[in-house]
Amino acid sequence: MLPTTLSTLQDVQDLYHWFAEMRATQPVWRDESSGCWHVFRYDDVLQVSTDNKCFSSKRPSALMRRPLLNRAFSRDSLIAMDPPQHRQYRNLVSPSFTPRALEPLSGRIRTIVQELLDHVRPNGHMDLIPDLAYPLPTIVIAEMLGVPTSDRPTFKRWADALLSRQLSDAELFNAEEIPVTPAFQQANLVMEEMSTYFEQKLEERRRQPQDDLLSELLAAEVEGTRLTQDELLSFCVLLLLAGHVTTTNLLSQAIRCFDEHPDVLKQLCEQPELMSGAIEEVLRYAAPVWRLTRVTTSEVALSGVTIPADAVVFAWLSSANRDDTQFSNPERFDITRSPNRHIAFGHGIHFCVGAPLARLETAIALPMMLEQLPQLRVDHSTPLEVLNSRVLFGFKQLPVRFSAT
Repeated sequence: MLPTTLSTLQDVQDLYHWFAEMRATQPVWRDESSGCWHVFRYDDVLQVSTDNKCFSSKRPSALMRRPLLNRAFSRDSLIAMDPPQHRQYRNLVSPSFTPRALEPLSGRIRTIVQELLDHVRPNGHMDLIPDLAYPLPTIVIAEMLGVPTSDRPTFKRWADALLSRQLSDAELFNAEEIPVTPAFQQANLVMEEMSTYFEQKLEERRRQPQDDLLSELLAAEVEGTRLTQDELLSFCVLLLLAGHVTTTNLLSQAIRCFDEHPDVLKQLCEQPELMSGAIEEVLRYAAPVWRLTRVTTSEVALSGVTIPADAVVFAWLSSANRDDTQFSNPERFDITRSPNRHIAFGHGIHFCVGAPLARLETAIALPMMLEQLPQLRVDHSTPLEVLNSRVLFGFKQLPVRFSAT
């Protein structure tokens, strides 16, 4: 039975136990309550992620029949496109997120991290999420887009309203009518706020172009045609939200993993050259994204099970990354693991466009934290709260302590 609530690390551990059981007994499983299909093994998740002919990224028709959801998700989104449209639109933004294109940002990222650390070092404690893991990537993506970093509190409110919202799969895909809860109404209001905000920023760039992503999107063309207003807004919303969430979760999961494995933390302090492998192991062991959603375009078989056409399929990245047919001793956190072919960022044409940025920000921030925050450790005086989400694996807060300097 699919766990219904995630609120503590014990709930997370229970979910990983369920993954292992399902990989062994029901690797392709239909949830009767929602009618959705779930895929758990590495090879099957890889196929769902890669085979865009059989597994479409377009939004399920059941989702779009819900009036409120249709409002909230009405604009074309890069993550909900199939080829050839996906390739044409991805090519508009992907050049800005290659490792080579991002390298000039390294100095600015170090400056931001240093400013954030200088603010907390004298205190001997901080909440990692609001004090570093959230502001760092938000400042970076805001500066890339060309929107004021002073609007960070507004961005955070939007992200919380849209990404923390939790409806069951049955409510989303099988219910006759989705209940109009206050949280759901708030999410729709947030979408309207975001649209109005970016409409104003885009209009400013039309009048006075700048050296930023907003201006680049306004000038971009697909097959000789400029992007529509809805397409521009979709890009802006996606880049703002996705541009910070992955790094926020990756940084917090890294500190949590290091705290649970003090021998690893000691090893990293003595051998900082191991940090790159450590980041990849955090991605495998505690993937920031739980699962992907696809829709079958025709009848298809996985692990001997036939899935019908037009079925909603969830490919569990976090389960695939613990599959013992791909990873030796997968429950062990091993920063020297090689090879480490995790799929935390997805695979194929929808491989996370922001992955190089998340890796760069994390690779700069973690060594600086370990060097400047002696005896860094998670404060367990209160239980850690996990985001109650089937999409993102993160924390609501992550209090840490260290020796004040």
